[in-house]
Amino acid sequence: MVYTLYITGTKFSGKTALCLGLYNVFNEMGMRVGYFKPIGQGHKMVEGKYIDPDVTMMKEVIGLMEPIEELCPVVIGSRYLDIVSKDYDSLKARIMECYEKVKKNKDILIIEAAHTPELLYCSNLDMATLSKEFGAKVILSVKGDDDTSADKAMLYTNYLVQRGVDVLGIIINFVPFQQLERMRGVVSEVLCKCKVNVYGVVPDHRELTLPTVQDVVNALDAEVLAGKGSLDRIVDNYLVGAMSPEAAMSWLRRSVDRAFITGGDRADLILMALETKPSAIILTGNIYPSVQVISAAESKGIPLLLVADDTFTAVTKLEPLEGRVVSFPMSTRKIQLSRKIMSEYIDWKNILEGYVDFKTRNK
Repeated sequence: MVYTLYITGTKFSGKTALCLGLYNVFNEMGMRVGYFKPIGQGHKMVEGKYIDPDVTMMKEVIGLMEPIEELCPVVIGSRYLDIVSKDYDSLKARIMECYEKVKKNKDILIIEAAHTPELLYCSNLDMATLSKEFGAKVILSVKGDDDTSADKAMLYTNYLVQRGVDVLGIIINFVPFQQLERMRGVVSEVLCKCKVNVYGVVPDHRELTLPTVQDVVNALDAEVLAGKGSLDRIVDNYLVGAMSPEAAMSWLRRSVDRAFITGGDRADLILMALETKPSAIILTGNIYPSVQVISAAESKGIPLLLVADDTFTAVTKLEPLEGRVVSFPMSTRKIQLSRKIMSEYIDWKNILEGYVDFKTRNK
């Protein structure tokens, strides 16, 4: 029999990073570990189908052998109710069929939930319903922004317990530095008094979830005109340039490591931006810049990206990159960081005790 851990939580609370970290820990201990995401969410269609980027990343990084259609049998877009309500029986059957395949010959199966625990509640495909089908133990990940993290943790924990879910505990994730001591002290103590196990308080490691320039290239299907050797640079937010050079300067000086988005015909803005060390410059409207601009970007090693979309469309396409663990340059760097987080901030040994008890009972 397989021991199943279901990782759920609030939106962009580090569920994928947690799955990656747990997978690495258990795999290094010699266990046969699997990964499964029954309900995925996609923003981009490939060959007429939505693809969940978290699942793609996990398959590439870990080297999972199963086809992506088995690792994530159902992928929905933003408008899903009409499809799900009509095909409930076939979708659930597909999920259970793939679950049986993926769990085969595994000691531990790590299951990643969709964005929020309540997603597809009205269609009986929410994670509470599925966790009971899988016989899974559940860990809840909550983003540790402020004291409301305790309320969210209690709200979701009580909701899941009332639904008959076996909740092991929670992890407070992506905690800003200035909130760390409060989360470790007051917030954790309050949750423990409410009989909620806190398995870890994890500082915000933005380099784990911030996209690289390569991720931006992939999202926008961009042509790289310069700086091809710097596509592994981290992109910490974006700045849209549609103002005069004088007005832009004060913003540009505060925009180190941001990607600067403007038209290819704004040579004045582009040359000024190159002096402020942006992570990349994105040129919209398919307007090629001058040779002078390309040469300047190349000499400074700053990626210059050309896209066919207008500025609004480009920004919209970049939104799904927010808060995700992305796979380039996979990050031996990101894998090592996930291991560090798991070893330093998460009580994975306590989590593993459930597996030991499970194996003892099922000898």
